[in-house]
Amino acid sequence: MVSAQRLTGVGRLLETLEGPIRYELLKWALDSGVFDLCQNPATPEHLSERMNLPADTLALALRALVAAGFMEAEGTAFRTAADILPFVASGSARNMNETLRSMAGTRHAGLNQFADLVAGKAPISGKRLFDDAHWDASHRSLAAFHRAIAADTMEPCLTGLPEWPHARTLLEVGPGSAVLARRLTALRPDLEITLFDLPPVASRIAHEAYDLPLTVVPGTYNDSLPAGPFDIIWCSMSLYFHDKGLAALMARLADRLAPGGVLVSFHEALTPDRTGQPEHVLGRLLPALRQGDVSFTEGEIATAMAAAGLGGATHESLSTPFGRFRLDAARKET
Repeated sequence: MVSAQRLTGVGRLLETLEGPIRYELLKWALDSGVFDLCQNPATPEHLSERMNLPADTLALALRALVAAGFMEAEGTAFRTAADILPFVASGSARNMNETLRSMAGTRHAGLNQFADLVAGKAPISGKRLFDDAHWDASHRSLAAFHRAIAADTMEPCLTGLPEWPHARTLLEVGPGSAVLARRLTALRPDLEITLFDLPPVASRIAHEAYDLPLTVVPGTYNDSLPAGPFDIIWCSMSLYFHDKGLAALMARLADRLAPGGVLVSFHEALTPDRTGQPEHVLGRLLPALRQGDVSFTEGEIATAMAAAGLGGATHESLSTPFGRFRLDAARKET
């Protein structure tokens, strides 16, 4: 009953105070290696010897990890929660430790300047977000994110298209890694896939995908696009940084479609008043305060697709482990 009451009123205010504690717990658990040590049930006394930490204070931290949902208690022992173990265990193909640290760095940068940022008085400090250097440095964490959870969501977005069985060419704009392309190649070895990303990222992708029959093209969509034409153009969380407006970018992408081709977008869709979805509004607040709000609202991408002359539009709302998104698809006339 108490937990239900905390969903409203003063309970919500008080619960918010736990946010920094939850993050520090997670950060400590990742840094200390305790998730690995607790793949099998372990007592505080055993862990105390392994970690060279006092058993009594360690037990407090372990109990808090249980309360946060990161661990489970089994008698006097503690075990890493089964549903997060694949994402935090060293050596796991789905390990997200580097991704979590990178996302925290992006989302939290500027917290100590929050009031000045809101007042428009804070000087921009630290690394610039979302330029070539940012994405170059983020390649490893982004690839880990794709391997862990994102590709599981994105693959069916493409394979479920009516055009998928007969498509001959596919362009992925701003892929960040070759993880999705590797999956698609396994499903359709005959599909000609082109990956287009910023020069330093394209170089890393080419190295990562040296064993795949892919074409990797460096560049920025504000300057040029691969010539095409393409039967499918896939844009996932990548259309934010247009310099002449979304409509102009969408028109240029549509121009690269083959007749009968489909342009597919996977992006957030904020409510018209831009107060929801909270995972995007809150998660992107600091980057927005620092360098501008680039998130899309509900229907914004569909409107730009229509303005570019694309028809046969479809859309679907998707709930994913990393938030709610909208899948938009629109076609070029044959």
